[in-house]
Formats: sequence, C-alpha cells, structure tokens
Amino acid sequence: MTLTALNCISIAEIVVYTASLRIAILLAARYGFRATAGWVYLVIFSLVRITGASLNLATINNPSNASLIVGSEVMYPIGISALIFCLSNLLGQVIYGMRSEGITPLVGPQQNTTKLVVLVGWIVGGDGGTVPIESQVGLGLMMAGLWFLMFNTSFTMLAALLVAKEKRLLFGIALALPFMIVRIVFAGLATFGTDPRFRSYGGEGSFMWYFLGMGVIMEMMVVVILEGVGLTLKEPPPRRPTTVPVGRWIGVKYEGNDVTRFGMRQ
Repeated sequence: MTLTALNCISIAEIVVYTASLRIAILLAARYGFRATAGWVYLVIFSLVRITGASLNLATINNPSNASLIVGSEVMYPIGISALIFCLSNLLGQVIYGMRSEGITPLVGPQQNTTKLVVLVGWIVGGDGGTVPIESQVGLGLMMAGLWFLMFNTSFTMLAALLVAKEKRLLFGIALALPFMIVRIVFAGLATFGTDPRFRSYGGEGSFMWYFLGMGVIMEMMVVVILEGVGLTLKEPPPRRPTTVPVGRWIGVKYEGNDVTRFGMRQ
C-alpha cells in the first residue's frame, strides 16, 4: 500500500482537526453553542475537514469506489463559509462588548450584510461546487463577504483602542484575516482560472504544493489563531441579546447622561 501526497495531507488533517474539534467544543461549551457566539462554526469546520480526510483515506482500500472519490472531492472545497461566519460572529461579539462599555464603532448595516452575503453565496454555490456558474457566483459572494468583514474589522480596531479588554479577540481576528485572504484567493484561482496547478482537488504539476501552502496550511493557521485566542481569554465576551434594537445612529458613545452620535444611517 503506497500513500499518495494527498493521503499524507489527509492524515495530517485528521490529527490536527481532531485536536481542533476538542478545543472548539470546549470553547463552544464555555462561551455558548449559539451561532452568534461564533465558536460553533469551528466545530462544524473541524467535522467537515475530518470527514473529507477520512473519505480520502478510505479510497486507499477502495480506489474504484465512486462514492468515496466524489465525497472526498466535494468535501475539500467546503469550509470557507464556516470560517467567514466564525470570524464575522466573533467580531460581532467584540462589537457588542464594546457597546456594553459605552463605545460603538462606526459599523452599520454592513456587519449583518457580511453574514447575508456569505449565506447567499453558500446557498448558491457552496464553497465551490461542481457547477461552474453557481460556483463562480457563490465564491464571488464569499469574496464580497470577506471584504465586508475586513472593512468592519478595520473600523472596529480604531474604536477598540479605547476598550482594553476587547483587544485580544479583535486582534486575533485581524491576525487570522490575512491567512483567510490567501485561502480565498486560492479558491478564486481554482474557480475562475484555468491553470491546472490551481484546483480545489486533483490538479496537475505542482498542484499539491499550492494546495498545501495556499489551502490546507492557511485554514489550519486561521483555526490555530482563533482557538489560541479563545483559550487565552480571561473572561468570556458578553452575551449578545436575541434581538438588537435598530436606530438611526451608526455610532454612539455614552458618558454618564451625555450621548454623542457619530453618524446617521442613510
């Protein structure tokens, strides 16, 4: 029995994401399994990666089993949306924590726009499906959602200078974003490009090195950073309410009975 390079990557993924799954469950149990807490998406992502790697390893003894081959090919592109949802909801936790301290960053409807765009992209084309048009539209929406997330993070970081206890989680999100950008660039090259080296699965030439460097390792780095930050938080972020009041003002700062409004929604 000879292991291919992809089989070796699958073994590494099972080892890494088995440990990641345990930590993600711990964090979700500590901070809440609610979707708004964000940590539950790391549980989902770890399960997806373990399942995909297991299907790939199962093809070693059943190389002609079409179900295993198709299953492993489908599972590899999946996961981008889960990581973006995780980052977006963790950022939402930071924003809510800052509001509880009396400072609201200049982040308006685009915070919810990020989740909506990513959700529509996932529904339309997954994270890179088998139908070209749907895959391109879906991934395009994922890229737009990641852009909104970067925009929101940058504005939140400016306001976070005033709130010390929210900095660690926010800077963890900011540190994970470059790795997430590389990962989605790889997905874009695989979906929109024609170079056989850039494929979500089964490319040619030096494909394996690009797949490993721009795909697998980038995802692992995002997970390691977020879980590392989660384990080092001294106290859980404040729980967000199930309903959020909507007003005219984008940014509000409270100082005693004085209220300062920074801008208006259009």
